[in-house]
Amino acid sequence: MTHATASRRLTPVARRSTPGRAQRGQSSGFTLVEVMFALGIFAMAALAAVAATSQHLNNLNYMQDKSLAQYAGANALARISLEYPPENNDTGVETVGGKQWHWRAEVLETQTQDVFYVTIRVYDTANMPTDDSGALVVLSRYLGAN
Repeated sequence: MTHATASRRLTPVARRSTPGRAQRGQSSGFTLVEVMFALGIFAMAALAAVAATSQHLNNLNYMQDKSLAQYAGANALARISLEYPPENNDTGVETVGGKQWHWRAEVLETQTQDVFYVTIRVYDTANMPTDDSGALVVLSRYLGAN
């Protein structure tokens, strides 16, 4: 054996590395930049999901209040229709769904004798305005003598 062949046998055989695989001594995995980028994308998606859920819950609450106010207004119209003639600027409180709803009636005379046009505006007790703006529900009906 010559010195050249002996040195070849003593040196470790070089392993061929396949593309995409980590070489010996290097760790395989994601870099810090890749992890931070992925976390940023996840955070933006999570914020969008939370915002959409919050908006949906607000809409559900609004629709529930509007439905309950509709019932309160219908009750107020039924009470006013029992009195004849109806009183202008009559106000009252209806309890529907465990909440109190304020209502205000506006009565207008029509060209037809003994027929009145009644408008009921229903307000949430917590958000009762001083004027006619901000009514959650507005109901109208013609009332006549029985």
